[in-house]
Amino acid sequence: MRYLTIEQRETLQSWLNFRAAVLRREIAVALRRSGNEQAMSLANHLEEIDDQAVADLESGIEIAEIERDVRELREVEGALGRLHEPEYGVCADCGSEIPFSRLSASPTATRCIACQRRAERLPSEPAQPPA
Repeated sequence: MRYLTIEQRETLQSWLNFRAAVLRREIAVALRRSGNEQAMSLANHLEEIDDQAVADLESGIEIAEIERDVRELREVEGALGRLHEPEYGVCADCGSEIPFSRLSASPTATRCIACQRRAERLPSEPAQPPA
């Protein structure tokens, strides 16, 4: 098995640190915006559109965006924690090496492409290594 070079790990670490900073900033801005303005803007928004269902939908979308960013931040932080461990870059399902090209595109990846495809096709069943 070929391991990632120091330079490759540093490249991935730089990207993960950058992405974590961006996500933290986006989450902070969204929370400030929703916390400070939510009560006033919701009241104003209701007057403008006079439709509680639409206002609820828009609030739900904002919450979903924050949840998505938090989930991605957890994945990024998890990858940063695993980055210098021997199992980083090894598929969690089949144990094969995850190519650097895949990790460059998705540094939080924990599966090789084949296992990820299987997991996406059968989300209710755990991915099985190829026989």
